[in-house]
Amino acid sequence: MPTKKIEEAEEVTRCPECNSGHLSFDYERGELICEECGLVLTDQMIDQGPEWRAFDVEQGEKRARTGAPMTYTIHDKGLSTTIGWKNKDSYGKSIPTRNRAQLYRLRKWQRRIRVSNATERNLAFALSELDRMASGMGLPRNVRETAAMVYRKAVNKNLIRGRSIEGVVAASLYAACRQCNVPRTLDEIAN
Repeated sequence: MPTKKIEEAEEVTRCPECNSGHLSFDYERGELICEECGLVLTDQMIDQGPEWRAFDVEQGEKRARTGAPMTYTIHDKGLSTTIGWKNKDSYGKSIPTRNRAQLYRLRKWQRRIRVSNATERNLAFALSELDRMASGMGLPRNVRETAAMVYRKAVNKNLIRGRSIEGVVAASLYAACRQCNVPRTLDEIAN
């Protein structure tokens, strides 16, 4: 829809036919309608609001249009979903006891599927180790992301085979510190 139509619809405050100020917007049809005479003033308008409803302020704040941002510090880049460990459904209701065994099996299979091959298992372990080491040194988030990208490149070029994961993670952290201009010596990272 052209921008001009939207601007025109925003400017309309009175019906040109009956001069009434009682105008309503039909969200379902995308039309601006005069309540007095029924004249459709504008049609094909796009509702730019959220696609969900909130009945109070708290619900509105809880709702988000997006999830967490993509991150290289998680082996699947944070794009997969997980079955929560609380025995509750999406509405917060408790899951019946007869379904809990099935939920346990689903969680177990989901864990297996998320790290299905050796490369993914290596990446999952290495990135958790990277996060642990970076936390111990107090490194900022951007250094962790850079180190994770360096490690991923090493995995893609098959440079990991035959070397300890801890050693390659430490080297990745050192390279990331150098790239991000964070002053850390090789001895600090080795410890």
